[in-house]
Amino acid sequence: MQPFRILIVDDHAHAREGIREILEEFENFLIIGEAKNGAEALQLTEELLPDIISSWI
Repeated sequence: MQPFRILIVDDHAHAREGIREILEEFENFLIIGEAKNGAEALQLTEELLPDIISSWI
């Protein structure tokens, strides 16, 4: 089974780092990028085609 490709989106660097640390513990998740705002998230979504977009809510 291929890992789920994840794009992390949050405007706080510490939140993105925390999300990354949690998700990297699972071998079926692959972090393919990080975005710090909505515009960057849209651009990276089009470029990277993630399976999942994750944000700290």
